[in-house]
Amino acid sequence: MTHEGLTALEVLGVAIKSEIDAAALYQRMAGHVSNPTLVAKLDFLRQEEEKHRLMLEELYAVRFPDVDLQLPAKSHVPTVDDSAVEGLTAPELFQLAMKAEQLAASFYAEQAEHSRDEMSRVVLRYLSNVERGHYHMLETEYELLSRFPSYYNADEFHVGDALMHVGP
Repeated sequence: MTHEGLTALEVLGVAIKSEIDAAALYQRMAGHVSNPTLVAKLDFLRQEEEKHRLMLEELYAVRFPDVDLQLPAKSHVPTVDDSAVEGLTAPELFQLAMKAEQLAASFYAEQAEHSRDEMSRVVLRYLSNVERGHYHMLETEYELLSRFPSYYNADEFHVGDALMHVGP
């Protein structure tokens, strides 16, 4: 999906809306798991998305100081529907979040290529790379959930509990 028709002003509004939606998704996901470690990781991702929103809002204020920020009612960035998390298993939730991160990373990379000013390009590339990092973090958790399905419901999770220490 290309967004060549979007202006720099619109790209920033779309990106800010995307970050708000991503933070809401992570908050909602955290409400569906009870493992404290997993909840903390989801909260970390939520905080990351909120930092991205602030970064984009600061860029918006610098680039368009006389224009009030107007967010689109619906994100132009293809993403998952926040309400779609109801009734999904933890692995399915993580698959959705991974897809959302891939879509956001692609959007930011594409917009960086079309951006005409260096500051916007740098910020958009940075965000694309960070979203890819989030994807990999989610992928690691997804693999763990796939191998140990009860992980997301456990209050504690200790992979090595049954292992014996042999050595110094």
